[in-house]
Amino acid sequence: PVLQIAARDRTRTGLQAEVIGASAMGIRNILCLSGDSARMGPPPQGRMDVTDIDSIQMLWILRRMRDEGKYLDGRSIKFRPQYFLGAAGAPFASRPEFQAIREHKKVNAGAQFFQTNLVYDPDGLEVWLNELAKRNILDKVYILIGITPLKNLKMAQYMHQDVPGVFIPDTILKRLEAAGDGVQEEGVQIALEIIEQIKGKQGVNGIHLMAVGWEDIVPRIVEEAGLMKPEVEQLVHA
Repeated sequence: PVLQIAARDRTRTGLQAEVIGASAMGIRNILCLSGDSARMGPPPQGRMDVTDIDSIQMLWILRRMRDEGKYLDGRSIKFRPQYFLGAAGAPFASRPEFQAIREHKKVNAGAQFFQTNLVYDPDGLEVWLNELAKRNILDKVYILIGITPLKNLKMAQYMHQDVPGVFIPDTILKRLEAAGDGVQEEGVQIALEIIEQIKGKQGVNGIHLMAVGWEDIVPRIVEEAGLMKPEVEQLVHA
């Protein structure tokens, strides 16, 4: 499992306590996120966000706790937490060269893997990967590309317009619109095509498949995209 921790509404003290507990429970992978604003969520939204730290500071704190066995105040940690640290990669949040700077900071702070935002534009992804390569990041971090099969046009339009860091090309929106009653199958085919285009790109180590409200489609996509490990595939078809 990968534990996702958002920095929003967390204090430094609370964060340290949380990761110590997670490590004690056997959690070995932690994804450090700044966290989207609560204003994106449903009402009631309450007060403004409390932002004590961001994801880069969180990575630095957690790396120091693990590698140096120290809390922020300098106290020693009797049993150092053991975890593999990750961060969000955002190929389309802004210009790729600017995003590469932020991604570089995350690696320097302690990120060992990236899970990207949803990707529907393989060519745009490659531009971002090239910017990371210029900074010699690709050999320092594992990259998992985020893929969500689009169930209908409304879902695609929402993600494109309202979800930060997500870009869906017009060609995909038009395909979904033209699919009519076959829109779900079209969404699956789009996901399979994108996976095929990106899984051989430089620096790509895997796919982070997120089937929002459509979990039963995951086994089919994993199998048809050739993502299943041979030993697992033998068990499935035994």
